[in-house]
Amino acid sequence: MQDATSAEVRSRRRSATLAPVAVQPRAPHLRPYQIEAQQAILEHRRRGIRTQLVSLATGLGKSVIIATLPRLLGLREGDMTLVVAHRDELIEQLVEKFHAENLDAKIGVEKAERRAPEDSDIVVATVQTLGDKRLTEFVARFGRRIALFVIDEAHHAAAPSYRAIVDTILAKRSDAMVMGFTATPNRGDGVRLIDVFEKIVYEMDTRKAIDAGYLVPVKSYAVATTTDLDGVASRGGDFVIGALAAAVNTVDRNARIVAAYKQHTPGLKALVFTASVEHARDVAEEFVANDVKAEWASGDTPRLERERIVRDFRSGKTHVLVNCGLYLEGFDVPSVQVILNARPTKSTTLYTQITGRALRPVDEIAGPLSNTASALNRRELIEKSIKPAAIVIDLVDQAHRHALVTLASLYGLPPQIDAQGRMTAQVADKFEELLKRDPKRAARVRSADDIITALAEIDSVYAPVEIKPTWTAVDPMDHWRMELPAQRVAFDRKGRPIANFAKLYDQWVTEAKRIAPHEDAESFARRMLNVDPKSIRYERSRIDVKRDGDVYLTLYTNNDLPERVIDKSSSLPGALGSAYMRVDEMLSGYTQIPASRPANGNGRPAVPAPANAGPPRGPVPVSKRSRRGRGRRPPKP
Repeated sequence: MQDATSAEVRSRRRSATLAPVAVQPRAPHLRPYQIEAQQAILEHRRRGIRTQLVSLATGLGKSVIIATLPRLLGLREGDMTLVVAHRDELIEQLVEKFHAENLDAKIGVEKAERRAPEDSDIVVATVQTLGDKRLTEFVARFGRRIALFVIDEAHHAAAPSYRAIVDTILAKRSDAMVMGFTATPNRGDGVRLIDVFEKIVYEMDTRKAIDAGYLVPVKSYAVATTTDLDGVASRGGDFVIGALAAAVNTVDRNARIVAAYKQHTPGLKALVFTASVEHARDVAEEFVANDVKAEWASGDTPRLERERIVRDFRSGKTHVLVNCGLYLEGFDVPSVQVILNARPTKSTTLYTQITGRALRPVDEIAGPLSNTASALNRRELIEKSIKPAAIVIDLVDQAHRHALVTLASLYGLPPQIDAQGRMTAQVADKFEELLKRDPKRAARVRSADDIITALAEIDSVYAPVEIKPTWTAVDPMDHWRMELPAQRVAFDRKGRPIANFAKLYDQWVTEAKRIAPHEDAESFARRMLNVDPKSIRYERSRIDVKRDGDVYLTLYTNNDLPERVIDKSSSLPGALGSAYMRVDEMLSGYTQIPASRPANGNGRPAVPAPANAGPPRGPVPVSKRSRRGRGRRPPKP
């Protein structure tokens, strides 16, 4: 009986790797999208997909999900997880995360002279180490224990060095899972990641993460230069580095880089990307010569010196850190406020890696963001933080033969468009509107101001002529009538009329578009005013002045109300003038005829608080009546 039980246990352990299991993600500290990614991994494994790719924008915590995989996938006792990255900084980050998520696991490192112990449960290695003879020796050491192979920054996975590791592992154990994680699943050199991974099982890109309130929004500037890139050759989807560096590393252009920083973002913490090591050094020297605290680093900088440089940058001792491709991955400094891209590129993958360095919210709000369920509240937390937005400054060179990638082009704008420090997403929305209304004019604009001016001029040409209500004589001596323009009205969910609804509604829609440009602004406005959506309608109303003996009565009516007296006068001109003034106030939103009996009981309408003091925090209560433009108090009826 005991032997049978042992055999059953061994069978269950084998099935944990060889067949799908009903393991559910358990990590209460994870954010919702991280749990969704875990669930997607499990679901696709149940479907038999064992080579999976997960795409998460920079700053969304790929390494945290990677660290949960051994437990999530229910690997059997004795199985080993191998994680490969290509930078020392990434190796150290992964080891730290694995220790936090797998308290009982033995974690080894395979790098240069360091060798992971044979009883390791998890091994983190550099791709440079696992090459040729070292790879053969490594696989022989661990045999068929490698049940999970994870590639961090998996956009490199199509390279021969990574493919060799995948092929060697699968040749030894065909049921091993291969997982890739990257922020940029599309390579610029035409090599398809689908040749390595069967499917992208989960994806959250930068735009979606910003909308969800997990990354900071982006403002941008496009700084034009006179540098000509048409003579620079291309290879593998981007510029040839040597030729590019020769073209852009000039005295005038480097001075332009420093001038752009001092003009747009003086004193802010900036990460600068250059075309070569020499370019990085020259740009850093230009910053220092202009009294800006700056340093530079490259892959040739000694490790201890690089650590000191990053430490000074992180603490604020240095304001500007210049580098050449060193801090594209594994560089986690959330306090970076500015990306200054002095390295022109045609690669969307490379550019996304560059700008992603500044999109993390500051550490002070990381916890509250994780514990907040509302995307709107998360965006408000970011807006109120010391880093409400990242700023990207693009050096835009002359390039008629090349399609440059800039922040503007990532958002669907022409690459030369200067957002002039505005939110790039909002400028893109305005440009799209202009493109629909006047494509020829859209082709000529070069800045956010140009776009806004063009739309305003189109509106001024095509805006309907304002028609003011006028009196019509029903009977010249006894009865005059004025039809008022249709007004949008609504009731709240308790059935009460919302005073000054149209103006308040428009204010809340405008506010929502300002703080959350991709949110449903009208739904937000309805929530803030507690509107019953079914009650929103356009109401037509009119004012009549009728003779009643020796006085003239001013009467108001609309779709729902019978005629009622709102004023009295001893003469027809006085009644018409007073009524016209009342209409002017109503149309300007200063006062309103209530739908129920007036609160003051004397026939005059109650007046809501003025709406021009900014969006309120809920429905505006009816307050004291307006005295503006009134004559003497009429006698009580």
